[in-house]
Amino acid sequence: MRRIFVVLCLICCVFSPSTIAQTEENYSWEIDLDNGYISTKPIFLEEQVIVRTSGFWTGEDRPHVYAFDLQTGQENWKFKNSGSTNHDMSPLLHVKAGSGDCGSWDEMIIVGWTDGKVTALDVSNGSLIWSSQTEVVTWGITGKMSQDGENVVVPTRQGLSRFCLSDGLENLRVDLPQLGWRNGVTVTNDSYLLGNEEGVLNIISKSGNVSNITIGDGMIRHAPVSTQTGIVIHLQTNNGSEIYLDNQLLAQEGYSPAIPLYLNGDIFFSTSDSVIRWNCEISCEFKGRTAFHSNGEITAQPTGNNTTIWFPRNTPDGGWGYGLPGEEIEMYHTAYDTYTTAGVGFGPNGEMAFGNDAGVLIVVVTEDGQNQSHEIVVVTEDEQNQSHEINKESDSQSNNGFQVRPVHFVIAGIIVAMIVSFNKGNRDLMAKYGVLLLLVTAIVVFPAISQSWSQEVSEMNETPGDWDDDWPDEWKNTQVVVFELPDGELVIGGLSGHENVEQLTDSAANQLGIEVGKESFSLGEMIVSFDGHELDGWEFTIDGKRSQVGISAAEVSEDSVIRWSAA
Repeated sequence: MRRIFVVLCLICCVFSPSTIAQTEENYSWEIDLDNGYISTKPIFLEEQVIVRTSGFWTGEDRPHVYAFDLQTGQENWKFKNSGSTNHDMSPLLHVKAGSGDCGSWDEMIIVGWTDGKVTALDVSNGSLIWSSQTEVVTWGITGKMSQDGENVVVPTRQGLSRFCLSDGLENLRVDLPQLGWRNGVTVTNDSYLLGNEEGVLNIISKSGNVSNITIGDGMIRHAPVSTQTGIVIHLQTNNGSEIYLDNQLLAQEGYSPAIPLYLNGDIFFSTSDSVIRWNCEISCEFKGRTAFHSNGEITAQPTGNNTTIWFPRNTPDGGWGYGLPGEEIEMYHTAYDTYTTAGVGFGPNGEMAFGNDAGVLIVVVTEDGQNQSHEIVVVTEDEQNQSHEINKESDSQSNNGFQVRPVHFVIAGIIVAMIVSFNKGNRDLMAKYGVLLLLVTAIVVFPAISQSWSQEVSEMNETPGDWDDDWPDEWKNTQVVVFELPDGELVIGGLSGHENVEQLTDSAANQLGIEVGKESFSLGEMIVSFDGHELDGWEFTIDGKRSQVGISAAEVSEDSVIRWSAA
């Protein structure tokens, strides 16, 4: 009998996962896309999850649009734009099959790129249906596109273009004197609404006539919100942000405004300070605010008869907040939390898709189709290929990852058997159960130990990236900084004692006589020029890899190589 018990214990240990596995009702998958940020929300389409990546990348790597099988996470197709070299942030646009005066079209995904291209992709296989070119003024398309019947309306860097969905032919072009950035377009019954970097709201008739309103001294970096009471704008200013109804100031808010969400008369805003709710059904009325840091896409999740509002948290801790401004904002965390601006994508049956600045896509699916986000405990793999949970918690609560599994009952049973044997005075049997307990524990713990050991060995064998063999040998195991300036490359090594990129860069620049220009933002200091060269911005790598944090937060080791190059 005792032998049978021992065998059963071992079988339970072997077939019980030593780490968290998918539950009976919930399962999930995740993929590290490994070639840039995920800056816009993934979308669910039939049995696929479609997502785009954006800068930054190195070498020949470029942004993609991917389609993955909803159930398995298997890649169905991908589309690469080799010409796009800036940060792509225009949301994907799904267009259903249809027809109009200019022709018929199949179901498609339309993508706007920073090289000015507009591409229509076949949903089933990712093949190119048509491609059209718009102007590029340093940047191409960065804002939200919109469908207008048989056309797609595209906000460009210096105007607006409209294309027939059937063949991509341009049937309207409006040139504007001001530049735009992230300035999405809004379609109304008789016009297109488009803002710009000078705080001007352009009202463009569908025949191409332009009128405008100066909203304020700032930048309009979202699609204007058209309500029954007027046009609502969240203007970004040098001192924070301002909310306007037409050209009437409603409120002054914090820095880095997010893209507003308009839903059933309510408008949801967010900044680096708080999330905010206004209602503009009859007149615009303030409804509430809650302290929270969010600068990205605000999205809405249908939950039965209600709707849950989600806010990406653009901080090093990351995660997503959900709830109503004016009430407590709950937190949803994953194993990959970091800076995040992409909104959460929601499927028709409770599916959720999360993407962040680390380029990790996480998809949560429930088999019964009754998924409620605030009740989910799902399982994914972490960077060491060990599974652990994705859970939701409030900011005030600690994250407890413990879950009861069959092996825990086995261990408890062995301990009970040891106690019973001890009470009966059968020390031999108790010793045997003790040996069994050690064996079971070893089976459970060994995979994690083995994985950690392998990871440590791998890291020990890795050599710092971006090392140039032409550099002096005495620079090895020291800190090195490379400046790729327009008039030539400057490099200095033999540095030490610096803890982050900002300190190391300042020291290297000082010794090389390079003037460093910085600007302060809500997220910290940013380098904008070297020796007066601003170009299109500057970016850095640490040992050949992009950093997900800024210069003051990016830590360096004693043998790190920092490389600065033009964006």
